[in-house]
Amino acid sequence: MDKSNEKYLSEHPDLNQTLFSWKSPSHPYKKRSRIFYQTVAAFSFLMIVIVFFLHEFLLIGVILSVAFVVYVISSVPPVEIEHKILPIGFDNAGRVFRWQELSSFWFDKRWNQDILVIQTHYALQPQLQAVIVEKTQEKLKNLLGKYLLYVEKPPKITVDKMTDWMMEKIPLESAS
Repeated sequence: MDKSNEKYLSEHPDLNQTLFSWKSPSHPYKKRSRIFYQTVAAFSFLMIVIVFFLHEFLLIGVILSVAFVVYVISSVPPVEIEHKILPIGFDNAGRVFRWQELSSFWFDKRWNQDILVIQTHYALQPQLQAVIVEKTQEKLKNLLGKYLLYVEKPPKITVDKMTDWMMEKIPLESAS
């Protein structure tokens, strides 16, 4: 190998190199109680009755679909996936997102699980979420901070504010 090739290899990182990796559940998960499912069913039934009297039958199908999605998301436990930080981007379960497609990141907590949230430039998938171990937070912050903007407290959009308000006013299961 000549000197020019050695110089090139020393200045340019291996794009297949893994800077950091970890395995975690695919999404935060909380085992739901029977009361949760009964509350969702009762709320859906009430909405269907109201919509039935308004003769909006297509909306009944939408309510049933949403109730089914809530049931499936709440009852199916997550699978274990691998996350990697690469020189070219973030590998989330085998799909690589280039740094140009990502804008910022922050840490969140849901159901006593720490979560890394990465903001994307995609409209259909605005965020990537990865469950992390608490002691890796500082290492991830330093590593991702080289490529993305770290946000201490993420801005809440209107939908987030409405969701928080609804969850506070209409709890779907007891606090215990």
